[in-house]
Amino acid sequence: MNEQRQQKAKRRFKTGQWVQYDGLYSDDWGGDLMLVQGDLFPAHPQMGDTHWTYAGQSALHFTKPPKRKGNYIDY
Repeated sequence: MNEQRQQKAKRRFKTGQWVQYDGLYSDDWGGDLMLVQGDLFPAHPQMGDTHWTYAGQSALHFTKPPKRKGNYIDY
């Protein structure tokens, strides 16, 4: 699994390509963005087209949904 993560981290993606892995991506300008499989890599709002690098898994995979207690949600 660690080897697979290293392969993802080495791969760079261009603006407009399809996202292959859910997770956090960093662009050439230092911005980070959560993307999910099936999204398109966006352009930077000010700098335009950029390259993206896989930065790690989404924290959403590790969080548990809140428990429902009657009419309110308990965290």
